[in-house]
Amino acid sequence: MLLLYPGGVSETEMLFPYGSTMFASKVGQLAGNHFATITKGQEHLKELGRRTLWEGAQDIVVEET
Repeated sequence: MLLLYPGGVSETEMLFPYGSTMFASKVGQLAGNHFATITKGQEHLKELGRRTLWEGAQDIVVEET
């Protein structure tokens, strides 16, 4: 899934949640909108998360099929 939080209480964010996920900010839990589903390459999400944590922002490509 791809989740979009359009901003308001916190900054605008696009998330790639995988596994059990809770989306929140300093003021509490936030609601995101599911706007797309990843149909290929899900096996790379864990590594993308690890790299982002340790190396910072990563380049990605999002394409409509």
